[in-house]
Amino acid sequence: MKRINVGFIGCGGIANAHAQRLAKFADVKLVAFCDIAIERARTFASRYNGRAYSDWHEMLDKEKLDAVFICLPPFAHRDEVIVAAEKGINIYIEKPIALNMKLAREMVRAVEKAGIKSQVGYQLRFAAGVERAKRLIDEGKVGDIGLVVGAYWCRFIRKDWWIDRSKSGGQIVEQSTHLYDILRWLCGDVSRVYAEMDRIFYKDMEEMSIEDVSSVILRFKSGAVGSVTATIGAVPHFWWVRWSIIGKEAMLESEDPNSLKIYWSSKEPLKIEEYREIGRDPMTLAERDLIDAISRDKPTRTPISEGAKTLELTLAAIKAAESGRVVALPLAN
Repeated sequence: MKRINVGFIGCGGIANAHAQRLAKFADVKLVAFCDIAIERARTFASRYNGRAYSDWHEMLDKEKLDAVFICLPPFAHRDEVIVAAEKGINIYIEKPIALNMKLAREMVRAVEKAGIKSQVGYQLRFAAGVERAKRLIDEGKVGDIGLVVGAYWCRFIRKDWWIDRSKSGGQIVEQSTHLYDILRWLCGDVSRVYAEMDRIFYKDMEEMSIEDVSSVILRFKSGAVGSVTATIGAVPHFWWVRWSIIGKEAMLESEDPNSLKIYWSSKEPLKIEEYREIGRDPMTLAERDLIDAISRDKPTRTPISEGAKTLELTLAAIKAAESGRVVALPLAN
């Protein structure tokens, strides 16, 4: 069995989550770790018997990597994807892949030109309820979709780069992007958006420049109408990633990504099915999907082109809210 040599750019919390999972894969070897804070890289290297670097260029030059996990905050993304692609190294990149479409499109072009495998960290595409909904929609069992509604509500705040829009992009771009990606994957691309957003719950934080409430209206290319609300000011200890889809033949409702309730409106009397999978870890499945894509030369579920499309949708929402106007997709820049 050929083992896939994996390196890391960025050794923070999300890198730790990935490394813990990958270390359990029999066909993966964690060989190199890079962080501008070299001690963090050394901690990972010691834990997984790899080598530590403070310069990712040096790591990519010296190591024979099959894949690199890019676990940097949004503002730190530069040319890592482009350089890795030029070297033929497959990539896993955390979302959002960039904070502007110019860089995102450069990433996509580099990956597609090199023909490497790529996966973006939208792991909720691998959640059980989301997968079940996708299958039902693709098989035509839900029928034409007319209405799509989503809510990403939590009580969350970080007093670091996350509350600076120039570094994170804001809640829509950096966090509730997971929900936008789910709805894009299930219901198709969006043609235009209108949005409102504000800072209401954290007005006392002068250093904060991101929204803490938002409401976005979506018009899908299919003709369906949608709305997504998001907040970081909801009640503590609850983290809602909820959505509903109304089709001609059925209504889908998900209270958490690993569950799905199906209301068959075309059947008399009304038939309701409930589906839930306990213990499924979507992040592990997203990682497994990339490793299998490399080993078996198959597509990944969320290639970087998909990451760029979801980024574009969230950036359009921000633009609409800031301008007070309807914004059409694709964006010009």
